Amino acid sequence: MSMVKPKYNFRLMIISAIIVVVLAAAFFFFWDTTKGIIRLILEAQFTYFLLWAVTVLIFMLHYFKIKDKEVKSETIITKKFGSFVDNAFGGVAYGTIITTSLTLLKGLYIQQFFTDKQYFTEFKNLDLMTVFGVMVFLLYFACMKVIDIAKETYKVEHIEQVLNEKREVVIPNDTSFNGNGNDSE
Repeated sequence: MSMVKPKYNFRLMIISAIIVVVLAAAFFFFWDTTKGIIRLILEAQFTYFLLWAVTVLIFMLHYFKIKDKEVKSETIITKKFGSFVDNAFGGVAYGTIITTSLTLLKGLYIQQFFTDKQYFTEFKNLDLMTVFGVMVFLLYFACMKVIDIAKETYKVEHIEQVLNEKREVVIPNDTSFNGNGNDSE
């Protein structure tokens, strides 16, 4: 018997709604402090190092965890260079896309909300909105790709369970492994 998976995860939706409400309240009531915290995070070198390193690490773990070394999914370069090069280049490319997009968004943010630095002196409002739109799209696209690779890397393999009449999970009898590292019999 297979359980039908619910269409929506209501618990996750409620938690997400609570987080959004708390963040909105923080923005509304503590706007100056929130702006400062966002700027501090965007200007920290550790933020960029962490994003880049995690992205490359996810792609490298993907290479080592996936048993089939033939590139079957959407490739970064080409299938003929192999899975290692594709994963290495993917990690570097997506890490660079994420950090570069965040750097440009940082410049837009600081220029828009603070007066101490001007990053885009020759750009007009339409140009800045276009840069913002393109960078948000690139950041979203790259993050979604990294999340997809992480999900594929960390997914749990399908495990078949056998239930007896009392609905208890049992191990089939044809198993020749007794659990202590020695073969049975």
